[in-house]
Amino acid sequence: MLITMLDYLLLLIQVFLVSGSLLNLSSNPHWFIRGWDFPRVQIIVIGWAIVLCHVAVHSAVGGESPISFWLLITLATGLTLWHGFRIIPYTHVFPRQAKPTAREHRRSEDPATVRMVVSNVEEENDQYERWLKVVQDADPDILVALEIDEHWVDAVSSPLFERYPHRIVQPQDNWYGMMLLSRLPIIDHKLRFLVQDDIPSIDAHVQLENGRQIRVIAVHPRPPEPWRGNDATARDAELTIWGQELADETGPTIIGGDLNDVAWSATTRLFLRTSGMLDPRRGRGFFNTFHADHWYCRYPLDHIFHSPHFTVSDIHRLPHIGSDHFPMLIDLRLEPERKNEHEVLEEKPDDQEEVDLRIERAREDEEINGEAVQREPEHAIRD
Repeated sequence: MLITMLDYLLLLIQVFLVSGSLLNLSSNPHWFIRGWDFPRVQIIVIGWAIVLCHVAVHSAVGGESPISFWLLITLATGLTLWHGFRIIPYTHVFPRQAKPTAREHRRSEDPATVRMVVSNVEEENDQYERWLKVVQDADPDILVALEIDEHWVDAVSSPLFERYPHRIVQPQDNWYGMMLLSRLPIIDHKLRFLVQDDIPSIDAHVQLENGRQIRVIAVHPRPPEPWRGNDATARDAELTIWGQELADETGPTIIGGDLNDVAWSATTRLFLRTSGMLDPRRGRGFFNTFHADHWYCRYPLDHIFHSPHFTVSDIHRLPHIGSDHFPMLIDLRLEPERKNEHEVLEEKPDDQEEVDLRIERAREDEEINGEAVQREPEHAIRD
């Protein structure tokens, strides 16, 4: 009797995983539906763990099972194919979307290169020295720090601001403060509130050592989450608006931050198709950045996308900083002559309809400003 109940429980879990996975077909912004975008790897692992559990139990006790072994195999295989289709582009078996920089170009000797680090520090995290050590060892040209408040600014300004004389700093106590520090000159900048009036983005133009200007954007949209009752409406709208704007951008551009969305979600892929930006993760790996304290529950939430003007010299995840996020580092080289070598995602016929739907949904929920609001940051120092 106990074995029979266990068999039915295993089947019930499999059916639950299959049912939840099918919710990915919906663009409904409810957090429960969008939450199934995240654990695709974990779902595959659980699906096969159920099969192994079934085999182990019946190998140990013998007897006939009321649940067909082949039914569990079929369901696990279906889950693997369904989720594997989405995650395989982020493995080494898939071609690299963004092409690599030629080996002869070294960052220390090349004025066309830029190193950028994106780090969600976690506002409550007080391990300032640990974070500073990781950042100083990485030695980025441009540093984007998210979730900074006044405590963070006070703690890191002395060791960092001398190294990075060009900076845009917007501390907030709502987990959405941010700062962009640059060793390279910031030519101009805007602090923009595209969707919600307490969620900023930084939009700046930075000059490389070779004199060329690049556009650098830092973003951190609000996530769908059950404990605050947020759905994905605002996040979807912000990424969609950026996708539309960057579609018209002809200059070299980098956009990075904690998107609170996985690389393989419908929203992120829509952004890539409409913007023409590249995801350097594709063909290189997951680079899971959240949750830093739970190895079994990690997802690629912190992203750095770039236009086809760049090639990728390096991309990797940095060590633990005491935050719930790992920082991400990327080395890029400005090579506009190689623009046509990259595999840009093609826009689909119904993408514009999906863009309009996501923006209109945000307007109806009064999540979106009538127009993009621009403000001066609380601390804007550009020497």
